[in-house]
Amino acid sequence: MARITKDPEVRRNELLDAAVQLFGDKGVERTSVSDIVKQVGVAQGTFYYYFKTKDDVIFALVERSLAEHMDYVNSVAGRSGEAADRKLVAALLERPALLPNYRDFLQVLHHESNAMIHQRFVSRKITAMVPPIAHILEQGVKEGVFQVEHPAETAEFMLTAVLFMFDPGFFDRTEEEIRAKAVAIVGIMGKLLGTELPAPDPARSLFEL
Repeated sequence: MARITKDPEVRRNELLDAAVQLFGDKGVERTSVSDIVKQVGVAQGTFYYYFKTKDDVIFALVERSLAEHMDYVNSVAGRSGEAADRKLVAALLERPALLPNYRDFLQVLHHESNAMIHQRFVSRKITAMVPPIAHILEQGVKEGVFQVEHPAETAEFMLTAVLFMFDPGFFDRTEEEIRAKAVAIVGIMGKLLGTELPAPDPARSLFEL
């Protein structure tokens, strides 16, 4: 039988997809490199062509999933003709319509044995999102809507609050508790910025997850 050769990026993503499934089912510690290559149906040497260790897979998953989400956040920040308050709510409090890799990766984060990967992802996400959120805040200041003296620090403060407060990996809340806190956090951020923020789109709200 002729050997099937695939584009390197396709093969790499196959290995990452297999790792996501296995990490979600078994946890990172219980998943071996042998498990991953068996899932894809390739030789173990193929794995080491793309990754040196299993930790490299974890870091690659963090970066791939984060890049997918950042495409959405950056697109929101770059929308022309849209008010800053609406952009801010969309970027912070709403989910993109379809991000399969990002959504699958979130399931991995919520596995109790994946605390290390969870912490790394949240930290990287906050750092990556500060510039576009700060850009939106600066737009709001120019529009006379926001009262912000330190856009980057304000962005980091809001991101840290939202990402930790509504992360099911850190807090086990009922749907009623989540909705109550969502209403509160929108009001708190509005007071912080000196304005009244619009409510998130119910069809895309993070709080409906």
